[in-house]
Amino acid sequence: MTEEEKRERARRRWRHLRSTLATLGLLGRSRGAKMVATPYWPEVHHPNHQATHGRNGNVRYLSDRDRLKHRATFTGNTLVIPPQRRFELGIMQNTAGNIIYVVDSQRNFYVGRKNLGHFHHSSFMAGGPVLGAGTIVLGAGYQILEVNNHSGHYRPGARELKRVALAISTLGGDLNQIPFRVSGAGPDVVYGNGLALLDAAV
Repeated sequence: MTEEEKRERARRRWRHLRSTLATLGLLGRSRGAKMVATPYWPEVHHPNHQATHGRNGNVRYLSDRDRLKHRATFTGNTLVIPPQRRFELGIMQNTAGNIIYVVDSQRNFYVGRKNLGHFHHSSFMAGGPVLGAGTIVLGAGYQILEVNNHSGHYRPGARELKRVALAISTLGGDLNQIPFRVSGAGPDVVYGNGLALLDAAV
């Protein structure tokens, strides 16, 4: 191999590495944002976003246009989803249960129904970094029973859940009425409301 061929090969490798890092959200990411956890990097980089951990199928990554359909806001302790989107997202008013969410770097809030091997936290931002991620436990009428930081893809901590609480407040939620749960290496810590979480030293 000639010196010129070696240099060209090195340039190709650097281009590939830059492309990979950009895909994973490591270049130009927002300050404080969480990137996808290392075990999920193959999913992000695979052309079809093949599911990891032995699951079959490909994980769906949303386009900018599709992402808008998943945007939500809040009123008091209630999640607000436009009526025309509820059936499409599989989040019906009379259906209690868990839904997943992420908060992007602009503090927009996105929600959806988890579908193992097909729709995960990484789906919302196409594998890009987020300020927070987790699960919302809903009661009837979209009442929020709990917001937590359960996300295997992003593995957020208490600091990220505080950012989520701030985003909820900015988008119309009343933190006095919404309980939060922080999961991590130790036992879960439950806060009766978001203000208690924001006051906690974590």
